Amino acid sequence: MSLTVGSGPFGQRPRGRLNFEPPERVVYVEPWPRRVRAFSRDRAVVDSERTVLVYESGRLPRYAFPAEDVAIDAEPEPEVDGYVTVPWSSADRWLEEEQEVIVHPHDPYHRIEALPSTRHVTVHVGGELVAESSRPRILFETGLPPRYYLPVEDVRTDLLEQVQVRTGCAYKGYASYLDVRTENGRIPAAAWTYSDPLREGEPIRDRVCFFQERPEIDVTVDGAPAESPQTPWSNTSWIDAARP
Repeated sequence: MSLTVGSGPFGQRPRGRLNFEPPERVVYVEPWPRRVRAFSRDRAVVDSERTVLVYESGRLPRYAFPAEDVAIDAEPEPEVDGYVTVPWSSADRWLEEEQEVIVHPHDPYHRIEALPSTRHVTVHVGGELVAESSRPRILFETGLPPRYYLPVEDVRTDLLEQVQVRTGCAYKGYASYLDVRTENGRIPAAAWTYSDPLREGEPIRDRVCFFQERPEIDVTVDGAPAESPQTPWSNTSWIDAARP
């Protein structure tokens, strides 16, 4: 999902290969030319035009600011003299220029692109066909397997039930989740949808996507199994933490 996490080149599970053996810990610092502000209870606690992004092996990038640009408790940034870091949860609103940023700082090396396709996609959950479409939008996102977002008209919505599970993506927005009820039982949070996506997620608005990496879900693309690597969502252990 970036240079230093997931399947990125310095992440936990690199997707590609390097022509050298990297050290166990890699740090990379890059200037971030955008004005970054943070607010707590409508009070500006960060306002900086001298932000840097700090990458560290196994972690998402973090903002670091000159200490004088911060008006809240902060920790010294060990990788940049005179700079400090502010925990994301210390502010209730973050902005880059006038654009709100959610979940974590944007990563310039992370990209998402949703492409229209005519591939034939089928989804079986618990052995039952719940979706079939030849008009998916395929979402290609750095560090993640291709995701197949299907029109709601091509999904057995009578088998779906919305549940109180919610996650946030810095690039796509907030996702709501759906259980699937089959003759073999209920499969929790098997699918999700973005009803009010951010700009980059607009092409997948209101479409339904299923976790192809879950063992009880079988997704095929043109008759072949969809890519199904290990991801943080390969099992259901994340679901309770995503409940409000």
